[in-house]
Amino acid sequence: MHSSPTLIPITMLAAALACRPAPSAGLSDADRTALRAAADTFAQRVRRADWPAAAKLYAETAALMPPAQHAVTGQANIEAWMKAFPPISAFDLRVVSVDGQGDVAYVTGKYIMTIAPPGAKPMADTGKYLVVHHRQPDGSWPIVADIFNSDLAPPKH
Repeated sequence: MHSSPTLIPITMLAAALACRPAPSAGLSDADRTALRAAADTFAQRVRRADWPAAAKLYAETAALMPPAQHAVTGQANIEAWMKAFPPISAFDLRVVSVDGQGDVAYVTGKYIMTIAPPGAKPMADTGKYLVVHHRQPDGSWPIVADIFNSDLAPPKH
């Protein structure tokens, strides 16, 4: 019996596809809800200047990447950075997107805040952020990487 030349490639393709690992599961609605709630919790803690509680939302080895500064690594260093930040009189976050695969999720959004730099009048700032979360075995989603930057032009000297 003579086999058709098209049957061999099709059966090889079918076998190869059957051996591929299943794609990672996307985020569930519960995951998305938890991640949005984490953003709300962070905003509440910032408004209260509760820096220890805000820093607890980060993993022990997390990296915070503020604008025009070196990255801050580790939960304790992130807390110290937050404590040294100029006083904040208004702060709000607006989540734009929540996405991810498996145990990794990212949240993008916009922020608005009013800060009082030492020796200066309070100033309003708006900008954007990207936060990466990694799900832990207990189901929590600590922040593992956080970067934000202003939409405003740098001050002229």
